[in-house]
Amino acid sequence: MINHYDVIVIGGGPAGSTTAALVAEYGHRVLLLEREEFPRFQIGESLMPGTYWSFKRLGLLDKLKKSAFVKKYSVQFFSGSGKGSAPFYFHLHDPHESSITYQVLRSEFDLMMMDNAREKGAEVVQGASVHQVHFSGDRATGVQVRYRDGRIQDVSASVIVDATGRSALISRRLKTKTIEPELKKASIFTHYKGAFRDEGIDEGATLILHTQDKDSWFWYIPLADDVVSVGVVGGLDYLLQNRKRTPQEIFEEELDKCIRM
Repeated sequence: MINHYDVIVIGGGPAGSTTAALVAEYGHRVLLLEREEFPRFQIGESLMPGTYWSFKRLGLLDKLKKSAFVKKYSVQFFSGSGKGSAPFYFHLHDPHESSITYQVLRSEFDLMMMDNAREKGAEVVQGASVHQVHFSGDRATGVQVRYRDGRIQDVSASVIVDATGRSALISRRLKTKTIEPELKKASIFTHYKGAFRDEGIDEGATLILHTQDKDSWFWYIPLADDVVSVGVVGGLDYLLQNRKRTPQEIFEEELDKCIRM
């Protein structure tokens, strides 16, 4: 690894890998730093139809089509009383192949995107944590990286991209991070093996199910290998108001309030 790059991208998730791939494709020297070792578990498995165009630009459509990821054609909503809406089939509103999307296993999907960045010329380093961002005035000019073996290295770049997601590395350091009140949510999730799923094009449908009191809602996402991702989402204060309960106890209590589940 050299000491200066055109661009350093911090974070190897989908956003970071996408940035690194596109910038490297233009011939710039790009360093992508990821603190974990891929493949690794991550939640957030259900893609939206609009991502088709990003994957096309990245050259990943063929890999997605050949993957074992479950195809997603629709979404369906259920009220707190258990009444279901008609399934919303994406292709009925836009008859294009972009209306077919996927329920992905993030360990495989994120690795696919990281490998794509590497194939396009980005230098990818895993097990590399950024412990400090160097500034010249109000401009980020480099980072201090700590590797798993304990080594520390300072690396500079013309552009630093913070793709650390909710960790918000740079904005936290600058104390510029703000919280959107409407998004103060908490989530508890798990995976089930052998749970119910529909047949045909409905097999991969995302289901959104509200609880009776409407204080929380569940996602139900069919994945490959007969696995279903189930999670509950609610206001932070509501879902975690009683800290004496375990996450499993909270999850099961909310599950009892979800008639259709």
